[in-house]
Amino acid sequence: MYIFKACEHNEPVCCKLFMYVGGHSQHVVCSFLIISENWNRLNQKSAFELFLNFFSAQICDLPPGTINDVTNEHNLTVHWTGNHTHRDCALYTGRVESWCRDTATDQELFRSELSVEKTSVLQSELQSVKQLQELEPLNKWCLLTIILLMRALDPLGYEKETLAHFQTLKEVDSMRSEYYSDLCSKFMIENTILKMEYAEVRVFSITDRNLTSLCHLDQLLLVTHINLSSNRLQRLPPQFAMLQCLEVLEADDNFLENLEGVYHLPRLQEVSLKNNKISTLTDLQPLASCPKLKRLDLRGNPVTQAASVESDLAELLPSVTDLLL
Repeated sequence: MYIFKACEHNEPVCCKLFMYVGGHSQHVVCSFLIISENWNRLNQKSAFELFLNFFSAQICDLPPGTINDVTNEHNLTVHWTGNHTHRDCALYTGRVESWCRDTATDQELFRSELSVEKTSVLQSELQSVKQLQELEPLNKWCLLTIILLMRALDPLGYEKETLAHFQTLKEVDSMRSEYYSDLCSKFMIENTILKMEYAEVRVFSITDRNLTSLCHLDQLLLVTHINLSSNRLQRLPPQFAMLQCLEVLEADDNFLENLEGVYHLPRLQEVSLKNNKISTLTDLQPLASCPKLKRLDLRGNPVTQAASVESDLAELLPSVTDLLL
């Protein structure tokens, strides 16, 4: 049994728990999403900040030998003391991993299920704003409103139209181009997570989408293979270290200058970083904390031009047997 204490709050909160048990690695991963009852009264900026501050993850090493015996079932419980929320997870006989979670769809994190009446109202509003846009095709407020209405109604069904409107937004309001790029990245990641959940797979692939940032990594804790190739990413955030199930990382053709977020990933075996901006061995230092790393592709990075790079990498990453420079 594991107990986590809540932070002090002056108002009631709702806590959503995710729990993963790894038999081989002998650890438990827990993530928490704490939602204030005053959430709906916050403005957009403060709500976003609250989400950032109130999501957390804990990686807990179990005492050696706790769940080594695969011939018996192991039951673990995590308690959140703030509002008596708990999660039970069973590692069944013969299994090496198990988890208990609500999906993004179940939690309605990215959109709420709409009643027929609300859907009808939003559809009517969307048509009205589209008519206004016909009169003012470059009106940024019309474009942004259309995007948000489409997200509320059907994010996957309107995906292509949403991308087109974002492109127009960045052209007519170039001062906020980076903001629109980040917002578009967020929406595309949400769509990809929904598709992944519908397909019931543990592969997250979002390539050639001009991503400028990563978010919602808390929804990828079970993913074993991530492909982020052909985007505009300059960094992998520290939260990347939560991805304890990750075995393969592809991030070719980006603008990555280091691997700051890729550390202590116990199952990571393959990393492909072709055509990025990695220039020194120090930029690769986090990979030394990934004990199962076997394959590393660095072709097209400045670091490959350094003298004695191959021998230096062999010293830094002794577990790598397939090195491509």
